[in-house]
Amino acid sequence: MAFYQKYRSKNFSEMIGQGHVVQTLLESVKSDKLVHAYLLTGPRGIGKTSTARLLAKAINCEEILAAKKDNKSTTGEPCNKCTACVDINDGRAIDVIEIDAASHTGVDDIRDLIEKARLMPTKLKKKVYIIDEVHMLSKSAFNALLKTLEEPPEHVVFILATTEIHKIPATILSRAQRFDFKRAGREELVENLKRVAKTEKIEIDDDSLDLIAVSASGAHRDALGLLEQVAAGANGKITISETRQILGLAENAEVEKFIGAIFNNIPEEGLKIAQELHNQGYDLAEFNRAVITTLRQVVLLKVAKTIQLDGTKEEIKRLTELAGQADEDRALFLLQIFIENGKLFKEVSIPVLPLELSVVKSTQYSGFSTQDSVLSAEKNLKSEIQDLKQDQNIAAVIPAKAGIQAAQSQPNFPSARSGQALDPGSRAAVRDDKNEGENEAATRKSDQEVDTPEILCPVPVMEMTKDIWQEIISETKKENATLAALLRDAKPDNLTDDTLTIGVKFKFHKERISESKHAQILSKIITNVIGKNCRVVCKIHDGKSKPIQAEKKEDMNKIAAEVFEIE
Repeated sequence: MAFYQKYRSKNFSEMIGQGHVVQTLLESVKSDKLVHAYLLTGPRGIGKTSTARLLAKAINCEEILAAKKDNKSTTGEPCNKCTACVDINDGRAIDVIEIDAASHTGVDDIRDLIEKARLMPTKLKKKVYIIDEVHMLSKSAFNALLKTLEEPPEHVVFILATTEIHKIPATILSRAQRFDFKRAGREELVENLKRVAKTEKIEIDDDSLDLIAVSASGAHRDALGLLEQVAAGANGKITISETRQILGLAENAEVEKFIGAIFNNIPEEGLKIAQELHNQGYDLAEFNRAVITTLRQVVLLKVAKTIQLDGTKEEIKRLTELAGQADEDRALFLLQIFIENGKLFKEVSIPVLPLELSVVKSTQYSGFSTQDSVLSAEKNLKSEIQDLKQDQNIAAVIPAKAGIQAAQSQPNFPSARSGQALDPGSRAAVRDDKNEGENEAATRKSDQEVDTPEILCPVPVMEMTKDIWQEIISETKKENATLAALLRDAKPDNLTDDTLTIGVKFKFHKERISESKHAQILSKIITNVIGKNCRVVCKIHDGKSKPIQAEKKEDMNKIAAEVFEIE
């Protein structure tokens, strides 16, 4: 018999980590204030079905019923000695019916249940229906159950269990008493594992039990399953090293070494570690989760240095040292990458690909601050406008795409998007004094256009295109999402009369952007945005200047998935 079945809780007091639920149910049993329908919800493996069986025993326990009949007090705990308790424990009580809704989803199944529910119980005081994974029922099945759940026969109690409470119709929720189960704590799981190990005469060190508890993620059933797996695969006393090997978990040192390589911009080392783990047969999805857990702890240490983290003093010391190798923004950037790419493990046929993608994407971080750059550009442009006004008393026309408007007293000149070419050799538009009267008259006419200068004031290429570049990317995304993803990591290097030169970091990006269909799309969009015919030339970036980055809050991993065309 499997450990999770052998050590299933026989009393409410044996339930792990569900004190809030146990207390309420015991009080209901003691005071005889039981309801006709219960809804138990929470993650898998935390005791919902066990609680349902305990409640079924408490409702039908002969000792509890006798005490209530004689007006005697009771603890509410089933005796596990009477015929009702023994039959339920052994799974042969015909009046306690367990139904797996995942395999009985149809309305006919529920109609059959309703018909049988009308019959009186054979041996027990009340007939108990335990419907597991109730969220799997069809809409018609829920509707069929609704009336019976609202007004069931007095001899029937329904206990519904689900892991996905959001799929339960509101009409069902309003007719049942709901209990939310939570994950068991790490220490609670370790204590229970020690008890089971002692009973089964399994020699295992505390570090191994702690690792099993962490791997179980608060699920009692999973913890017992992992303990049984480790016990079956080891000889003699089980050590932490054997436990990791049996469970396919990488050493903490490997995880920290992997993250350290990324923090220190050594992607080759990170890729090497990922490949070695793959060759050694480690579960890379588990390794990715370990990386996420460690990065989370690093971020918490960076944000709140006094925060209490789980782990030994040695582990906390190593985490602190690791956290010192990167700033908060970089750690958060990497955490987002590994979380997003972790979803790909179930979708790709190459197990190591999500890790490799995360390592490669991590090299794109450069600490570039879009906001600081924009503010700096704005300051420089405003300064230039003031100089032009003071020295030449002219009206400067600033393209709308640079994010800077002309002074309010100036006419509303059209931007470069109107189709007028930008002349790099001109500084401003100057109007002769003899035209001032005509200008003022034109301004007073409400429905007439204001005369515009023929020459626009240029903005230095890099300051001008940083803002325009985002517009080009947005327009490109409407035409081709893959091309837009490639442009996010590119950099407009130089703009001449008829050519825009784009710098990229990788040959792969250059080849994709330079493809005929991509070049045509990009040329058309750039022409529309900046108002001049322009062809595109792509080159490998020399690395001396930083490429334009997307904003920090943007989902970089989604962009990477677009580049590699992963569904």
